[in-house]
Amino acid sequence: MKKLNSLAVIYASEGTGHRTAAFALCEAFLAYNPQGRVLCCDILDFVPAWLKYVVSEGYVAMARHAPWLWGAFYWGSDRPGAQSRAFEWAHERLCRLYLPRLKNLFAANGTEAAIFTHYFGASELVKMEAGRIPVYCADTDFESHSFQRGSEFAWSFAGSPNAVRQRLAEGIYNVSDAGVPIAQKFKNLLSKEEARAKLGLPQDERVILVSGGGIGAGSVFKAAKSLAALRGTRVAVICGSNAKLFAQMKGYFRYKKNVRIEGFVSNMEDYYAAADAAVMKPGGLSASEALCAGLPMLLIDPVPGQEELNMAYLTSNGAAWPLPRPSRAAESVVALFAGEAAQRMSAAAKELARPEAADEIIAKIAGEE
Repeated sequence: MKKLNSLAVIYASEGTGHRTAAFALCEAFLAYNPQGRVLCCDILDFVPAWLKYVVSEGYVAMARHAPWLWGAFYWGSDRPGAQSRAFEWAHERLCRLYLPRLKNLFAANGTEAAIFTHYFGASELVKMEAGRIPVYCADTDFESHSFQRGSEFAWSFAGSPNAVRQRLAEGIYNVSDAGVPIAQKFKNLLSKEEARAKLGLPQDERVILVSGGGIGAGSVFKAAKSLAALRGTRVAVICGSNAKLFAQMKGYFRYKKNVRIEGFVSNMEDYYAAADAAVMKPGGLSASEALCAGLPMLLIDPVPGQEELNMAYLTSNGAAWPLPRPSRAAESVVALFAGEAAQRMSAAAKELARPEAADEIIAKIAGEE
């Protein structure tokens, strides 16, 4: 069988998850074919700059300051009705205007297959390509939005068994439960002792990771403030790209030796491996990464829509607890470690983990599954 030599991976810079998943697929493709060509594109680079700004910055603003507004959009567009029809109308016309540039790029690059980690442009590209190259879709959450579901794709890679069932219920059978694609480094994490030594964290204290995801959203400050009062506990806070939150927390905790504040880090795998538990938002990518470390999760501030669904999936499968009041995070951590809840949660997380997801997706696309 001829080896797949050229792949396009398309994401949207709406938050960080779609891009992170796309990079994981690029990495897996080059591991499969080191001489291959991979084209990794932000679909929003093909629309006017003002529209890209509205979409990418608008999502970040809503996630941080008005999550209810994002929820209204998510649920309104997910269900049949006027809002979803209006979006589909606008989406189709935008794609007719701007997707030909992407199609021409595929032709110039000799692209043999394309996979989307975001719905924008995906279904319309299938129509434009008219069977010339196969177009695939990969989930970045544990349940899918209706815009991501369609039988027109060559194959769909579901983020969980729940997302498979969503498609089967709609008569979409060209789907498999691959999991959310994450980076290769999550296949071989350091031991807890090794990770703590690398990060300079104590071996003899409990380490709690606090994270607001890549964009630094949610009640991170409240959770950290609560946890800082626990004895024998080291709190590692990741603020992501939220510079304002980072500055605020650096100032407030400057005299607290048991609290470590970081901005955006490129080695989250080490923090997951070093921690005993995490207080975090239920983003699809970050949760999938944490699962690989068997990390018990206390989930805060889910953005209505995909994060609510992610939280429901994780809690119903025993890998997480909801934390509706981050200001009382310390109480939940004490309860978590009072009995065997942490061990059970860690075991459940390891059962759900899919560190090989990106490799499985590439193998399917390449016809070598």
